[in-house]
Amino acid sequence: MNASTFPDWKRIGRRIGKKLRDVLDPRPGVPGPSAEEREAQRIRDGFKGFVYFDSFDEVEAWKPTDVDPIQQANCPLLSRAAGEVHDCVGPKTKLLLCHDYGGGYHDYEGLRPAPLDGELYNCKYLQFVDTFIYFSHKLICVPSPSWINVLHRNGVKVLGTCLIEPQTPNMERLLVKESGRFTIANTLAEIANAYDFDGWLLNIEQDTPNTHQDWTHQLIDFLRELREQMGEYKEVLWYDALTTDGDVYYQNGLTESNLPFAEVANGLFTNYKWTERSLAKSSFLATRTGMPTSDVFFGIDLWAQNTNMPGPPRVTYPPKGGGGTNTGLEPHRGQLRSTLSSQDPLPNLWPLSAKEWEEIDEGPITRVLFGELNPGPSPSLKIWTKLAGCYEAEEKSPDHSVSPTAQAPFTARLRLYKLKMPADGSLEAAIDVEIKRDSDDIICGISLTYLDITSQQTVEVRHTLSRHRQFAKAVTRIPVQNSYGLLVELGIFMTGDVKMSTSLLLMEIARIVIKPKLPLTTAYQIQDIHTMERSRHSETQKRIVWSWVGDAQQDGEIWPEGMPWSRTTGPFSSFTIYLAGKAIGQAHCLEFLMKDKDVETLGDKITVEVVGNLFGGGHVNSPSITALRKDLILI
Repeated sequence: MNASTFPDWKRIGRRIGKKLRDVLDPRPGVPGPSAEEREAQRIRDGFKGFVYFDSFDEVEAWKPTDVDPIQQANCPLLSRAAGEVHDCVGPKTKLLLCHDYGGGYHDYEGLRPAPLDGELYNCKYLQFVDTFIYFSHKLICVPSPSWINVLHRNGVKVLGTCLIEPQTPNMERLLVKESGRFTIANTLAEIANAYDFDGWLLNIEQDTPNTHQDWTHQLIDFLRELREQMGEYKEVLWYDALTTDGDVYYQNGLTESNLPFAEVANGLFTNYKWTERSLAKSSFLATRTGMPTSDVFFGIDLWAQNTNMPGPPRVTYPPKGGGGTNTGLEPHRGQLRSTLSSQDPLPNLWPLSAKEWEEIDEGPITRVLFGELNPGPSPSLKIWTKLAGCYEAEEKSPDHSVSPTAQAPFTARLRLYKLKMPADGSLEAAIDVEIKRDSDDIICGISLTYLDITSQQTVEVRHTLSRHRQFAKAVTRIPVQNSYGLLVELGIFMTGDVKMSTSLLLMEIARIVIKPKLPLTTAYQIQDIHTMERSRHSETQKRIVWSWVGDAQQDGEIWPEGMPWSRTTGPFSSFTIYLAGKAIGQAHCLEFLMKDKDVETLGDKITVEVVGNLFGGGHVNSPSITALRKDLILI
């Protein structure tokens, strides 16, 4: 008897086990929204800049002309110095971050969100992250343009998600072909190109039909075709769920059961219940088959350690202390490195202490420079100083607070960025800043720190900023000197005497750009400002719209090599919109969504101005127009 005629008892047993679990632990069904309700919500979310698809019908009906400009990211993926993370030089362990946060598509991630009551999720260590996956429980999940722009500016690749869950109907439509090509693969490639992100995570959490061997071969062909259509600069990751047997059976590592999928994709994202033994076995298999071990990402679940659910407890790595934000990863760093058989540095994700971020030249540390993010219509970083108390004072009041003691003027420094840029005279720092101090006893400005290659000593050079800078419409340009080898740090300094225990606002920074030197360009113009309505079904929006003219080489000026250039906004990284001389918000495309509150205190005739913010750090002001109030609001 041929071996192929024997029943696949292992596969049958797994499916029987799943059926028994459903019978023994029936979960009450909660009726979901109807197809009409889902579509109406999808349209409303589309006007916030969000794009997702709940069904194969929606995916197959999509076409590139459906793209709304407000849904597109405009920042290209910026390059990083290869193999360098802060002070670590050489190859490093890759870090992938999967955003699975409360279902995704929150208002704060969209266009013009309402003010936040508290801090929601944002990644504060993007310098360590290689790849970011935006995950939501949709069939097709497209990252929001707000995330794509932030991540691309930090050199992080952004992947969307194709997710087939156990309840997803018509799974077989994933592999439908037309004219010999996979229809969905072609659409996924077009979607990634249209919204300007960098690929897909493919996660199939549903058993295949009985003809699983044919399905496996077709799925491998699907992955190969998707990669080919997206091109060499985009990626596909396979999630460790579906195996070559056609069953969802988490391997928690690289095994023979998921290797064929991982090899044809750009890598594997494992399930979270791996152990150090499975990690070592995965490393061995990858090495034996020629797959780079750095393309196997081992998942650490920072939220779930479910031990009270039916069935075997879900114990994620590390087994003691795993799950939750106290995942316990830090104590296992040495074990991880030895298990990986690598000396590649693991990124330190823990924040630096306050003392490491603040330095006082002399005397006790009695005062603090600190920054506060202002998330208003024109986002900025406010720099404050505060007399925090004097450690020299021994006498304490009855409530145990320390009484401040007067001291001589001092210098404080707040490090903002650690850098590694050539100090050869080709660069300059362009800073949009307004000095806010109301005391003539204080001098503040920008501090650039250089590394002298010959002596290996650091040298700090301070640039004092003058008062009365026109905030957000003028730029301070500071040349990066060519007397040293490297620019290694940028920060804020303050010299003076603060006698008050209350906070004093020193400056407000709108933007910092370190870039090649170039003249204040006149080659670009913003024009044709007008208002328009955009409608989709019963939803309508009022928008301010404009265009720009100019190209990368005009009037003898050449856009510097290596400077970002957007395929949608050209030399502009963003635009600031002013109504009646007041900034009301920013746009990353050539349209701005209006809200009725923008004009509720203004008259019937309102001046409109658009200021383009160049990637190079300068500004281009549009001519102002006068718009009628009724054209800016929905009546």
